[in-house]
Amino acid sequence: YGLRARDMRLFPAFREGDAVIIDPNEFAAPPAVNFFTVNLIQVSFSPLADIHVVADYWARGSHSVAGQFAITNQRSVACSIQFLLCAVLRALEGGSVMNHVKKEAAQFLQGETGNLKPTVLVRDGVTDDVGSWAALSQSFELAPNETQIIKWAQAARPSPEASLDVCKGLIGQDWSEEIKKIESLAADIPEIETGDPDWDAAFAFAYKVALQSYVGPTQHLPYPSFIFTRTPNKGYSARGDGGDHNWQWDGQVATEAYVNLPQIAQCAPELAKGIIRNYLAVQEPNGFIDWKPGLAAQRNRALCIPLLATLAWIIYEYIEDRDFIDEVYERLKKFVTIWFSSKYDRDGDGVPEWSHTIQSAFDDCPSFVRWQKWGQAADITLSESPDLASYLYRECQSLIKMAKVLGRENDEPLLHARAEMIRITVDQMWRAHTASYHYIDLETHESPIGYELWRGNGDIDLPVHRKFAPSARVLVKVMGERDTAPSQVQVIIHGRGRRGRHRVETIPARRMTWYWGLGSVTSDKLYAEIDRIEVSGVPQGCEVIIGTVDYTRQDQTLLLPIWAGLSKGDRLEALVRRTITDPARYWRDYGIPNCSALDPVYKADNRDGSGGVWMMWNTMIGEGLADGGFTVEAAQLIEKIMRAMIFTLKKEKAFREAYNSDQLEGLGERDYLWGVAPLHLFLRTLCVRIISEKKVWLRGRNPFPFPVTVKWKGVTVTKGEKTTVVKFASGEEKVISEEGEQIVNDGLESS
Repeated sequence: YGLRARDMRLFPAFREGDAVIIDPNEFAAPPAVNFFTVNLIQVSFSPLADIHVVADYWARGSHSVAGQFAITNQRSVACSIQFLLCAVLRALEGGSVMNHVKKEAAQFLQGETGNLKPTVLVRDGVTDDVGSWAALSQSFELAPNETQIIKWAQAARPSPEASLDVCKGLIGQDWSEEIKKIESLAADIPEIETGDPDWDAAFAFAYKVALQSYVGPTQHLPYPSFIFTRTPNKGYSARGDGGDHNWQWDGQVATEAYVNLPQIAQCAPELAKGIIRNYLAVQEPNGFIDWKPGLAAQRNRALCIPLLATLAWIIYEYIEDRDFIDEVYERLKKFVTIWFSSKYDRDGDGVPEWSHTIQSAFDDCPSFVRWQKWGQAADITLSESPDLASYLYRECQSLIKMAKVLGRENDEPLLHARAEMIRITVDQMWRAHTASYHYIDLETHESPIGYELWRGNGDIDLPVHRKFAPSARVLVKVMGERDTAPSQVQVIIHGRGRRGRHRVETIPARRMTWYWGLGSVTSDKLYAEIDRIEVSGVPQGCEVIIGTVDYTRQDQTLLLPIWAGLSKGDRLEALVRRTITDPARYWRDYGIPNCSALDPVYKADNRDGSGGVWMMWNTMIGEGLADGGFTVEAAQLIEKIMRAMIFTLKKEKAFREAYNSDQLEGLGERDYLWGVAPLHLFLRTLCVRIISEKKVWLRGRNPFPFPVTVKWKGVTVTKGEKTTVVKFASGEEKVISEEGEQIVNDGLESS
């Protein structure tokens, strides 16, 4: 209903004699799920002894749901049963509860909430009541082993006539063809069997959430696009065009796509390819692609995170659709090229910089967030970041792979050159004493420690007389109440640059950025020595903090060179052994958190600080572990994450946007697109990819402490401790004991 009702519930009741059974806890046999997919679920139960019910619930569309109850008498004698479907509507102010309505030959329930007229109809049903609840009932005699089918429908449209017409149409429709289509689509979803029913259910639910998140297309995006969370309280547009949707519904972002597209590439390749095509549909002639294009023509106006070529290649790995790569290659190459233009590579060294923390998708990065009091608030445009470098390196590598497939060898030298320049710079970001990569200053490529020089209230003329090696940037923060208006704060810095020349840098008030009472500015100049800093125009009651930028703070994005394949040899070993799997920093009980647990603003629940387990970065780091040969560690990471997800599924019946890194707790939105069980990461760590009915990719041994079976398109792959059994639909079966990367073909020798 999209927040146009407080609550709406439909539930069955069963009457035999004077007994009315409603509560599932009182059923003779409790409800059990037989089958579910994106828009269909089948549940069986026995409300009364030897009365068996199979209930199908079908979401026919965004505004209607229908179903049927197959009630079978398993007794040896006949019985009289009354079935009741109850409807409870908690309407918005000015609405009405569900009431009995009789119109011509039809008897139904109808209420009002918002601009909707919810209507419930049962075939051959009559109005009834169960206590204070309005209901529709049907009474019947059942002989032994006889089954009675009861069909029902619910619709919520703006007019009562339209709602009733939808219900009548659904009940009068032959559902068999529709159900066959649903079952056929469900058959395309891979089955994963681990021997642990909780894991298996979590993976199945993950596919459901991943697929149900698609809406559209519209005139503004030619292919269906995903929304971040599809729950009953979202989706309604008062304007009618979707332009008033909030951030969870106003466009597709590459980071969410990175988790979602690999999960659906096998079972819904057209949806996955459609996301890439949507990005290309909004591409400008110079190669620019918007960060968040929406179905209602929304635009973010920042340049898209460079993950699109990488995603296109991952889709190709799953389905090997050469035509798709041929279709998108040139435009993806143009998109990657614009990242290396002077607008985004401000110092022209071949390694671009972020324009904003939001562009990086790590909005609340402790080093750069400017709207949190606990953030350092440094200017991200004056640094070079391991995450952006890693994304662009992977983009270049993905384009090189596409060029090889397409026979575009002439494109490879430039792509290799760009990748090599990034590799050289990322090597400079490594610090052996922390066994980690770090942010580096745009000019010096150093990662200096930051120092607080002064903290107090009001204007200040601060004598410093201090030298800095390496040279430092000055950072000034002004912190007031949330409603503090932006002020005309000016900063003047007296000091010496790297060449020893005296300089005076005046930072005008317009350079200070303000967010909710927090102002901050970073000096454009570097200082080997600071003599004096003047800050004037500070609003009354505001605190001022003067210091130098600290590039040594550690967060999850600094680990991404492992995902890009940039970490090699001893550095790879150190990054994994000393940093990623260090419990004091990242290897927490339920996954890898936003920032190192040693950071002063670390908060495991991400409240009033930085923390929590976020799946895009955990997916990437997990892939890096698996691809780097650390499959056991990747499996351990998945086990940590799955414990948190399964707890949340059992407790809240939903996935979450993120997870507490130290305690069992879900964080953020329910059933968020990237918060589902890590299907792609699991299969990548298992090193199994079923490409088609006749082709399977394998590598290495099973790193999990249990055998795993993957089924898709008639192919069954079972990976045990030492061997892998591949069984094709043709009956061909192959047992693989070699650990090297290989393709197993139906009827052919492994290659």
